[in-house]
Formats: sequence, C-alpha cells, structure tokens
Amino acid sequence: MSSTKIGVGFGLWRLGMPSPDTICSYAERAEALGIDSIWLSDHIVSRNPELEISCIMAMFAARTKKIKMGPSVLTLPARDPVQVAKTYATLDYLSGSCGRVIMAVGLGSDPRDCLACGIPPEERAKRLEEGVHVLRKLWAGPHVTHEGRFYKFTDVTLEPRPAKGSLDIWIGGKSDLAIKRTARYGDGWFPSFVTPEEFQTGMDKLAAYGAQYGRTINPREAGVLLLTHVSHNRARAEQIAQQFFQGFPLPPESLPARCAIGTPEECIEKIRSYVAVGCSKFVLWPVAPPDELVAQIETYGREIVPHFA
Repeated sequence: MSSTKIGVGFGLWRLGMPSPDTICSYAERAEALGIDSIWLSDHIVSRNPELEISCIMAMFAARTKKIKMGPSVLTLPARDPVQVAKTYATLDYLSGSCGRVIMAVGLGSDPRDCLACGIPPEERAKRLEEGVHVLRKLWAGPHVTHEGRFYKFTDVTLEPRPAKGSLDIWIGGKSDLAIKRTARYGDGWFPSFVTPEEFQTGMDKLAAYGAQYGRTINPREAGVLLLTHVSHNRARAEQIAQQFFQGFPLPPESLPARCAIGTPEECIEKIRSYVAVGCSKFVLWPVAPPDELVAQIETYGREIVPHFA
C-alpha cells in the first residue's frame, strides 16, 4: 500500500457559500471515493463568508465513518487553549474515538483574528507555543495545573479525553521560525503554497533543528496544501483559478509553481514532483464555485487518487 495520502480542503468561500447539506456532501463523497482526509480553513474575521469549523467537523463526524478531519490550520493564539482542548476532545469522541481528528495549529494568516479577540498580534508566536503545551497536558491526564505566561488554571480535568491519549498536533507555516517551532513542539509540519524545492529545503531544516532540540519528526508526518482545479479543459481550469486568485496575498506570478491547476495528467505530475522530494501527504484545495466542488472531489477520487494507491 502506498504511503502517499491525499485529502481535500475547503473554506475561504470566495465564490459563494454552499448549504449545510452540500457541505456535508463534500465529506460523504470524499469518504466514498477513498480520499484520506478533509480539512477546513479557520478564520474568525473575514471579508468572505466563513463558518466556525468545529461545528462543520461535528456535522462530518455524524455523517461519515472513517475519513480523517482537521483544521487547516487553527488560529490557536486567538483562542483559549482550554476551550480548544475540550472542543477537539469532544470531536474525537463524536467521530468514534478512533484517531480521525488531527489537530493542526498556526499563527493565523490574518492578524485581525487575534485583534478581534483582544490578543495583541505580537504575542501570537509565544501564545501558540504555550497553547500547544496546554493542549498536550490537558489531553494527557486529569487534574492538570498550569502556571504560564498567558494561561493559568488549577486542577482541570477534561472528560472524555482523546481515546489514544492525545491528538497529533501539526504546525502550519513555512517560515524559518515556523519550521523551528515544528521541530520543537510539533508532531508534523503542514506548509501551504510551497514549491517542491521549498518543501525539500524545509524538511532538511526540520531535521537539523530537530537534532538541536533532541527531537525527531517523522518525515512521513509532513504534507503540503495545494490550490487545485482539475479539468480536461485546461483553459477552463485556468479561468476558474484566476477568479479565485484575485486579491490573493501572493504575487500572481508565484502561484502556478505552488498550485495544481490543469488537466488530471498535469496535476498528477505536479503531485509526483512533491513525492520525489519526500512529501507523502497532500491536501488538494479545490478552487471552484460551490456547485462544482463535488465534481472536483469526484475527479480527485477517480482520476488522481488511484495513481497514488
């Protein structure tokens, strides 16, 4: 069996907000087609429609049986980590207590999320690091006391806790500081918008920093997010992608090297270029209007996933 795992991601509803039933259908079809996981972008303040992702994951838990799920990525510094620990332990229980929920955290792409929650953006990094520590302590056992710089509590017990003792915690971000943070605190690395060469360089740094901190990150616990539109009509794929890319916080000329836009064959080759440098996990993020998302999932499941089975 291949170690390459392909998931799908959703959020940033720039091209329209789908109905609740439609959102659930994404997870149901992905599971039926053998897609490994489903991921949801997290924003508190947004110029585009955006839902609270823990609520969506609860719907997914009720409507699916085996597909994994997680945030991509959770803006942990904007939230109380005790509440986050409780919410995601609950999601673990609702999804069958079988390791379907993966935690992925980061600074957040928009400082306004922290500002809206009363958190100075300059505290994000240190709050993230302490927050990860709090999550691990609360998931590990009962009667937890914590006296930190930002979070303080005495004799807190969460029940139920994750059935496997903890959730895996992946760290998002592609900067040197994010890679150091992953090496020191994370179980896996989850960058977005990186080229294969940038991914390989990041993994080399991750191994080097891990050695400094006396930790080893399993190289199989790293994956990339790729904005994707797959179509046998390449011109149509590019047209849809350009609509989405308008106002995107990256130079337009840098995006093609960091996305998988085009025919199934072209997207397969793009994924293989990452596999060749050691990447084994992928989140394909469909760039499409809501009424075309199921078709994109069908294309992933029928024309891309079998090449990596």
